[in-house]
Amino acid sequence: MHIYQTFSDTDLLSLFKSGDLKAYEEIYKRYWPLLFISSNKILQDEDDAKDVIQEVFISLFNKGASIEIQFSLSVYLYSAVRYRVLDKIRHGHTKDNYLLSLYDYSEASTVATDGKLLEKEFIIQIEKAVAVLPEKMRKIFEMSRNQHLSHAEIARELGISDKTVKKQIGNALKIIRNTINPVLVTALLMEMHSKIPIK
Repeated sequence: MHIYQTFSDTDLLSLFKSGDLKAYEEIYKRYWPLLFISSNKILQDEDDAKDVIQEVFISLFNKGASIEIQFSLSVYLYSAVRYRVLDKIRHGHTKDNYLLSLYDYSEASTVATDGKLLEKEFIIQIEKAVAVLPEKMRKIFEMSRNQHLSHAEIARELGISDKTVKKQIGNALKIIRNTINPVLVTALLMEMHSKIPIK
């Protein structure tokens, strides 16, 4: 075991601020997998999630000795990831898969407790948006969403190409995203992300 693996976060941060790059490398190795899981849980896209984590660590490296952490290194890093994830979604620089992640979260949360008005409202808005999709698009989306069929399975059943299925689902998600109240989406994302435990 490398000696840096035995150091606490506080010790590693102190060493990094004094210019020790091996301490930075250990912070990177220690937190990259955990932060990736947190980011990908929301974005549902590995490339976008990796971009977020890379941006966070580049920012950490650039701040170097000037970095000021109020609570702990883990809180700082998870907060930085949360901010960048939400910023990515607000500005549309990501795929729409996070909507499905939010829908799963809302359904589970609504079943668990009856007082989750935020989640219930989100589900209502999703269902209204799906109901007015063009018939073919709605059918493909519901086969994917409700029957949990793969693109290939849907393509075979409907006699169309995988590419057409993927495009129809992508278009459906864009329509749904543009229909739902963005304030509601942001609020639900923040609630969902706040419940991801900080290691």
